[in-house]
This record gives sequence, structure tokens and C-alpha cells, in this order.
Amino acid sequence: MKAVITVVCPECGGLLEIDTAREKVLSHKIKVDADAPEKDKAALFDEVVDRVKRRKDEGDALFDKLKKEVEDGDKRLDELFGEVKKKIAEKKDEPDDGEDPRKLFWD
Repeated sequence: MKAVITVVCPECGGLLEIDTAREKVLSHKIKVDADAPEKDKAALFDEVVDRVKRRKDEGDALFDKLKKEVEDGDKRLDELFGEVKKKIAEKKDEPDDGEDPRKLFWD
């Protein structure tokens, strides 16, 4: 295995040289846009920061959506549990007709 590998940066498209033995980034070479080579490093950095912020916001929105779905599911389970408890309480007051009590849950 090579001690140093080169990979494409997932954020800016530049090249990263990584020392696999030490698990460290040795260098980061920014990709120069062929259409606009006059872009300076600060502009590229700002683009990367904006992209990271957008991804973070998208992740936060997805997390909030999934959290709400879980909470809604919990509420639905509580409702179902309450209905079953109510059925059991109603059946408790009725005389025993020898019916299988498990049938309560399978009707």
C-alpha cells in the first residue's frame, strides 16, 4: 500500500495528499477553475463555507422532519395502546363466555 495517496476533495474538487500511515492530510491543492482563473482563494473558501452551511441546514431540516415523524409515531402507538386498554376494561365487565382472551387482539 502506498504511504501517500492523492484524492479529490469532496468539498472544493481540489487535490488532497494524505499520508495513510499517519492518517494526516499533507497538502490541499485548490482546483483552479479553467473558466475563471482569476478567482482568488478567499472566494473559493467562501464558496466551500457556503456549501457546508447549506449541507448543515439540509441535515438539520431532515433531522427535524424525522424527529417529528418519530414523535407522531409515538403518539399513534399511545393511542392504540389506550384503545386496547379500553377494550380490555370493557371485556372485563362482561361475563366470561369461555372465549379465548387472545382473540381481543386479533379481531
